[in-house]
Amino acid sequence: MPDPEPAADHPRDTYHHGQLGPALVEAGLALARVGGPEAIVIREVTRRAGVTPRAAYRHFQSREALVQAVAEAAHARLADVITRHVHEITTEDPTERARGLLRAVGRGYIEFALSEPGWFEVAFFVLRDLERAEALEAAGEEGRTPYQLLGDALDALVETGELAEDERFGADLFCWSTVHGYAVLATKGPLRDLPPGMVTNMAEFVVDAALRGVVSRAAGD
Repeated sequence: MPDPEPAADHPRDTYHHGQLGPALVEAGLALARVGGPEAIVIREVTRRAGVTPRAAYRHFQSREALVQAVAEAAHARLADVITRHVHEITTEDPTERARGLLRAVGRGYIEFALSEPGWFEVAFFVLRDLERAEALEAAGEEGRTPYQLLGDALDALVETGELAEDERFGADLFCWSTVHGYAVLATKGPLRDLPPGMVTNMAEFVVDAALRGVVSRAAGD
């Protein structure tokens, strides 16, 4: 005789109507945080949420749909990390603030990758193109996505004359590629075995290099 299911098909009384879906995503985030995307398994997610696997399919049609939701949640967490760095900017000088905004985006992005490699991986490496595009639209608590926060920083550089308006196009991809490439090298590539202090110092160099690359375009260098 097979073992009985550990929980009922319906959510426990601790879940109000409509709250099981978010609870499953939170369970998926907890698993991905430790084990990466491969750890997001329906049976384990539902076990943590206190329901049977069958209950999950009322909210997500497949494991891929659940992973998509977890990826969106990870992008939102990334936006929150970047926003925290933005709030640490204290200067009132428009030029320095604009530069600080771009640094905040780069620092927050790399910090997220280094401190939460499981979430970083599920956010960027397990989804098909269309699904990844949808995940990129996930906003943080203040309503801005990571990509929008990058755009805000670049727009501020244009407003202060640090970045020429006709050079604005493509600057997003340049900055994103720079910090993302370093984040991958530091989490999944040959830089992952370096001492943490060295990785952090090199991250600062990469962020400043991205800023110099953008600002030098305005100067025609």
